[in-house]
Amino acid sequence: MDTKTNRLNRAVSSRILLFFFFAASCFSAYGQTTATVNTGGTGWKRIAYVNGSAGRGFGTVSLYIPGGDFTPQMTTISWFHDWSNSGGITVSSNSRHNTYWTACRITNDGTNSYLEVNFSTHLSGLQLISDNYGWRVATLYSGTLPNGGGTVRALANVARLSVENHLVVANNGRVGIGTASPQAKLAVDGNILAKEVKVKTDITVPDYVFEEGYELPTLSEIAAYVKQHKHLPEIPSAKDIENNGLDLAEMNLLLLKKVEELTLHLIEKDKENKFLQDRLSTVEQHIGIKQPYEK
Repeated sequence: MDTKTNRLNRAVSSRILLFFFFAASCFSAYGQTTATVNTGGTGWKRIAYVNGSAGRGFGTVSLYIPGGDFTPQMTTISWFHDWSNSGGITVSSNSRHNTYWTACRITNDGTNSYLEVNFSTHLSGLQLISDNYGWRVATLYSGTLPNGGGTVRALANVARLSVENHLVVANNGRVGIGTASPQAKLAVDGNILAKEVKVKTDITVPDYVFEEGYELPTLSEIAAYVKQHKHLPEIPSAKDIENNGLDLAEMNLLLLKKVEELTLHLIEKDKENKFLQDRLSTVEQHIGIKQPYEK
């Protein structure tokens, strides 16, 4: 009986030790290392490094201010550096405002690579976290951060999300593609390819042009306006478009209005033309002139 109990106890003990070994292994593989630093001033500062092998590796480093003398803020940097001169960086932050640091980058001196942050405020008590998940993960600096430098391999401004400034989700919710400072809900610096674009607008469609009582500008009035201003009435000038851009919805509706007005002029000119043709035919018949098609 005692022998069975001893075997059972040993079995339980073995399973407990195995559990703790597994848990310790997981913590070692997927845990984090931390450091508390001060920036030593403003400008570009190194927060972590990868020694040797051209600084290649990948991983994730976060920095945050927990509060105290400074408003809490945080940023997470996902980085990659290969064995030559290529790097990649993605910056994300759930902080509504990022006022203490403005950009992050990867630099290289030919042997090592560095994660650097551009600080706009001198900070003490800055917290750094490096995830152990990755390959040749970055080692955090401690104490006072050294100045940045070296060849820049990748850079991203701090935002809610920034993929090397190619794709940016700003703190105000604006999205930029090819621009780090979107000036609209969606700003694209480049060409857009789409199968279909539908513009919804609350601008009134100008079918009122065909309503009775609409004051259709005369051709002489239009001619005088064009002679003076060098563009059609209501249509923005080339200088206006150069300075303010082109509102597609507004412009399409303005052009539609001009087409409708032009159609009314053509209808009126067609009536005048038929009237003149009828009068000409009457005169020719009166004086006995045959039409070319008559024998």
